[in-house]
Amino acid sequence: MSDESETIGRTSICFTTLCIRFLKSELINNNSTQLELILLVYRFLNEELTIYAQSIQVHRRRQLLNQLQKRLNDILPCLIRISNDLLIVTDQRERLTQTCLLAVNSFLTWVEYNHFEQYELFLCELFLKFFQLNSVKLRYASFECLLSLVNKRLAKKQLQQQQQQRNKRIALSPSSALNCQHEKLFLNYLLGDNTLGMFYRLLISPTDSIEQLRTIVTNDHLNCLKMLGQLLVKLANYLLQLFQQLAAKSIDDDQFLTFVNERTRSFLQFLLLLNQHPFHLLSLNSYQALNAFIIRQPTLLSNEQFCLQLVENLKQSLYRVHFPSSTTILIENDNDNDNDILKKQYEHNQKCFIYVLYEYDSEEQFFWKFFSQYRTELQKLIKSFIGMFFPDIVAERSIVIETNMSCLKSILQSLLAFLESLVQRTPTKTDNQIQTSLSSIYLIIEWEAFYLLIDHVLFIVRKELFSSSTSFIKSQQKMEQLLMTSTMTEQFLSTLRFLLQFTPNLSEHIHGHVLNLLSVMFFITKHDPSLAIQIIQRLLTTFQLYQQQSIAGTNVHECEIMQTQAANAFLYLCKNFTIKMIDYYSELFPFICQLYKDEFQLTKTLLSITIDESSCPTLKLLDAAQTLLYYKLIHNNDETQCEAFYELIKPIYETFITSLTIDSLIPFIQYLDLCSNETIDINIIRYRRRNLMLALHCLCLLIRYSKQQQQQLNSIIRSKITICLRPFLFDYILKITQFCNQLYDQQINPFYEILKINLTYSETEKQLYLGTYESNNMAKATITSTTTSSSLPVSFVRFQSTSGSNIIDDQRLRDYLHRLFDICYQINGIFFAHDTDLYYLKLNDDNYFITSFLQKILFANLNTLPSFRLRIVLRHFCRSFVEHYCSLLTLDKEIINELFLTFLDIFLPYIQQRLTTMWNNLLTTTLNYQQGECSDEVIEECVCVLLTRDFVDIIRYFIYKTTIIGQTNLITSGINKKKNKIMNGHGHSESMCEESNGIGGDTDQIDEWDEQATNYNNISNKLLNGTQEKMDYSDLFTYMIKMSRQNSPLALRLFTYVIKTLFECLTFPDAYCVNRFLPIILPLTKLYTDIIDKLVISSSSSLIDIKFLFQCLLKGLERHNENEGVNTNMISLIGHIYELWHNRYQTELDFVLYQTIPQLNVELLNTYKTRLLSSNNNNSNNEQQRKSQQITERERRDTIKNLLNPLLLSPMSSNKKEGLNLKIPFNQTIVSTL
Repeated sequence: MSDESETIGRTSICFTTLCIRFLKSELINNNSTQLELILLVYRFLNEELTIYAQSIQVHRRRQLLNQLQKRLNDILPCLIRISNDLLIVTDQRERLTQTCLLAVNSFLTWVEYNHFEQYELFLCELFLKFFQLNSVKLRYASFECLLSLVNKRLAKKQLQQQQQQRNKRIALSPSSALNCQHEKLFLNYLLGDNTLGMFYRLLISPTDSIEQLRTIVTNDHLNCLKMLGQLLVKLANYLLQLFQQLAAKSIDDDQFLTFVNERTRSFLQFLLLLNQHPFHLLSLNSYQALNAFIIRQPTLLSNEQFCLQLVENLKQSLYRVHFPSSTTILIENDNDNDNDILKKQYEHNQKCFIYVLYEYDSEEQFFWKFFSQYRTELQKLIKSFIGMFFPDIVAERSIVIETNMSCLKSILQSLLAFLESLVQRTPTKTDNQIQTSLSSIYLIIEWEAFYLLIDHVLFIVRKELFSSSTSFIKSQQKMEQLLMTSTMTEQFLSTLRFLLQFTPNLSEHIHGHVLNLLSVMFFITKHDPSLAIQIIQRLLTTFQLYQQQSIAGTNVHECEIMQTQAANAFLYLCKNFTIKMIDYYSELFPFICQLYKDEFQLTKTLLSITIDESSCPTLKLLDAAQTLLYYKLIHNNDETQCEAFYELIKPIYETFITSLTIDSLIPFIQYLDLCSNETIDINIIRYRRRNLMLALHCLCLLIRYSKQQQQQLNSIIRSKITICLRPFLFDYILKITQFCNQLYDQQINPFYEILKINLTYSETEKQLYLGTYESNNMAKATITSTTTSSSLPVSFVRFQSTSGSNIIDDQRLRDYLHRLFDICYQINGIFFAHDTDLYYLKLNDDNYFITSFLQKILFANLNTLPSFRLRIVLRHFCRSFVEHYCSLLTLDKEIINELFLTFLDIFLPYIQQRLTTMWNNLLTTTLNYQQGECSDEVIEECVCVLLTRDFVDIIRYFIYKTTIIGQTNLITSGINKKKNKIMNGHGHSESMCEESNGIGGDTDQIDEWDEQATNYNNISNKLLNGTQEKMDYSDLFTYMIKMSRQNSPLALRLFTYVIKTLFECLTFPDAYCVNRFLPIILPLTKLYTDIIDKLVISSSSSLIDIKFLFQCLLKGLERHNENEGVNTNMISLIGHIYELWHNRYQTELDFVLYQTIPQLNVELLNTYKTRLLSSNNNNSNNEQQRKSQQITERERRDTIKNLLNPLLLSPMSSNKKEGLNLKIPFNQTIVSTL
């Protein structure tokens, strides 16, 4: 690559000289074709030089650039002159003009700012002249040039600012002084009224006609809008940087300061105007620029007019992204007073559609691909904006606080006033004609959008002023006094009373928003406690009302939505106002328990037989009940409250008694009618299936929450809860898990041929693995909630809500069996995390519980489970089972350790063998299917990747202490998750669900790739450099090392296998394995080598296959050659391993090198070995001489890279054909063992 780069560099120098001669000539008018060709080649060389500049050696790159830069002062004036001459003949030579501008842009992209600084203002003027022309192509080309210029200018200014901050001498030098006149001219060119007006006229509002807009919207027009959006963000950063410079320097030019403030105000008004642009990306860019201003210039908060306008824009923007399809809405000629407003909004929506449908294939595709991002950015802005009103440091800033609270008070007053007007405009009784009218549809959309806005605002206010966790109590009280004046408090109370009297009938979604608003505004009830009781009653009575209707089988869809919303709002109260809710505990808890029990009586329901943890009202109600209960258990230390816990598990116990009295698979299949014989009434079957699934989810939630609160409970209560839960595992969970396993075993399941069509991937599972579950799960989308960023807007859902009823029964049954298998293994895994005594529990004098458990649950049917079910076993059970194992100081400690090592000795090789087979099959079949097809091969590949990653984590948990990479990572990942959710703008999640929903903590099935990648960063890559840092091994792994030193066959065999696994996983195509194992291979291999070298074993050579391990390293390097980061670390590891083994295993290592590497550089290899030999011989010499002889990391990498270059440069096609067809020894056949 370096030779190619040098060639491009030399060609650029020669061609630049030729280009200069031609451009200086007077033959341009007569040779426009030649000029265009030269400009195209020049642009190409510039772009290639930019790409390859990094691959040229530093000193050579400097030489080339210096030679080029000598000619730059000649070529830029020529390009400017040609561009200026072409300005008057663009109609005849549009293509030539465009080529010239793009050549200028390629020039600006790679040269330094100081090479064109003297021409900067002229270039700005020139580009803006081109922008005013009618040609959209020239407008776009000039925009590219302008953006490149601004980027270079901004980067240069930022670099200068950093240098001045680091070096005061530079900061005080005359050259660092701000050139006010130059800055003023630059600002006037880009932010002057004429320029902003031109942007508005040509891009923002090119026409008022919708038909004409359809002809204007083209690729070039959209590209111009995208460039404008990028330019706005850059200009915002430039202005903020300029303000920072002005604050750091004393500027005497008052006119300049006035000018900067004036241009900033115009720019901000321009951004506010752009907020409503129908092209969503430009609107988004304008909000991003405003967000940057708000964060870094909090003085904007004192501008009440600006703040109110921004809130209004946010409301309108949230409103407009929920527009309905143009094909389903017609303007009515009714006598509505708001008809003119509706027409205006409708026309704006149609403009939005023109942009949307030009970029996306359909309205639905837009919602999935862009809607989520747009709304997320708006949510981030709302939280950032409202959060800025509450400064962290409040000392000596009373004026700022007063100003902030005054402005925030105006915002709240306007929002509450609009909420009351919205309530007044919403009818309480409707008929079908009203529900389908345009005004009603827009009213529903308006509720959806406004709720999202006010929910964010009120959540921030509650968190900052009424949260007990706030650290600045005094400042909190002061801000509360300033904000919550008597007038403001009365308006809150008045609005709350108004909402309590309001029961909308237009849409169940509006009713849900009302319930959520009642819970969000609960903090104001401190001024009127009676309202607190009314809110609680309203939420629970609403839930009860729709529960009764659901039991009766009427309005099932509406009932499900309303129960979910009411339960969600009530759970929010229990999570965020726990102390207040405890005041009503004695009356509240029995009522909640009764509602919870009644949920198991939905005999006539037509709801789904599966349970969605994010929206199931029963689980939310149970979560609320246990939140209150555990608060009592922890703070009151009242053991009598254990009776209340029994009330929560009673419905689960009763369901299990009814459902799981059977003792074999056939009655289980018949009870749930899995063969669909239709001999039993379908409602009874649905009731059975739903209740069993609901009971399992409730049990899982109870155990998980108990696990979270365990450390805060006293030992007696903790023991009672643990003992209370154990029978569920022994009597029911083991039984149903066995049944789920046996369904896939043809030898045990006599109905396998009938059932096998339903034992494959469910549709939900396929969508999960294909990454489109969120976008296609319409049943989930029909419950309008902003708990997930990709949920559809209510207006869109209204036209799709019937699609969920057309699901084929077979699909439902496949989904049910998948969820049943999944939740069973979740419960098994969480049981061992919750009750670690299970590892040591004896069933009788001879048998331990884990022996029986592993035989019945894990090993009995492991061979018959398909890979997509094996993935669930590893993910939900095996990871947790290995992670939470700990060696307790008991008499049975060594026995249990031996049992666990035996388990790993069987389990790990078996999984590795299956993974190797799966990867080999995948690499073979990859050639047989086209990329992009939604085929079974794509799903198989995804399953294989996830299985491999879970397997990697299991080995990781075995090697390292849980406290280091378990608990620490859980905390870290929890923090990161929370930060990510905040940054992603899941405002509703944070305000109404994230704090309240403790249900889905560990149930993510697919979205754990990034989490797994971040959880492993505690192991430093410094280990690759041979540093002997102490590794914090787990107790079990430490025990295995100890027994290996004592020549234990089991421990040595398992240790050998772990080493082999680490090496072999490097050959898998998934780079995750490489990144996770690379840092730990060297220290573990050193430890292992040290152990086996010290053991006097006649068969020691059979313990370790050096050829195989070293071959894995070379195969892994070859497979991941394109990954630069992996490549560098792999080369370093190969060098370290060669140095570690070359004394004892030199013959084997060299054999692999000769066999694997074509045209091996023998001379270089011998030189390297001689260097290693001399380094070892000098070990006895003094320390200084030894260090001088030692091979450095850079030398090691360069030597190994040069040795392996023939391998790295060889074509990769042979690798793909060969797959992983290595001869894999030590892979035991597990069938007989199991």
